[in-house]
Amino acid sequence: MNDNQESNSVSNNKIMEEIKAVRKDIKNSIVPKFVEVSIQTKDLVEHAVEIWRLENRLKIISIDSEENKKLIANSINKLKRYLEKNDIGIIDYTNQKYNDGLNLDVLAIEKKAEITESIIEETKEPTVTHKGKVINKGKVIVLMRDNNSKDITTGVQNEQ
Repeated sequence: MNDNQESNSVSNNKIMEEIKAVRKDIKNSIVPKFVEVSIQTKDLVEHAVEIWRLENRLKIISIDSEENKKLIANSINKLKRYLEKNDIGIIDYTNQKYNDGLNLDVLAIEKKAEITESIIEETKEPTVTHKGKVINKGKVIVLMRDNNSKDITTGVQNEQ
């Protein structure tokens, strides 16, 4: 090998090493990060999920008086503040844009021709975080565009 070929070979090796390092960095940045938590924190996670359920049920039920509804909402807010003081967060993804990078358990995928982008149609269980890190993945139903239907903007048949 002449000097020019050796120089190119060394340069190529350096480039390949840099590419490997970048790939490793990317992989580490998108790998879900879970935190091992104590039994007490697991109890707080269960409480967080139940508080979220209560809050959502309160929105749809009929309560005799507005005052009673406010009392229940106030109690739920107190429970949520307790969780916040302990760095427990509750994330409901309903009606948010869906992408594969979200750290969620997808329970079902429904297809619809009328939508333009994938959204989370319903959250069955919220994501719970502790100090910003996921300790309980949310469970959701995703609504995706049906690619085997006509494009609603052009009227042209789409195929996968």
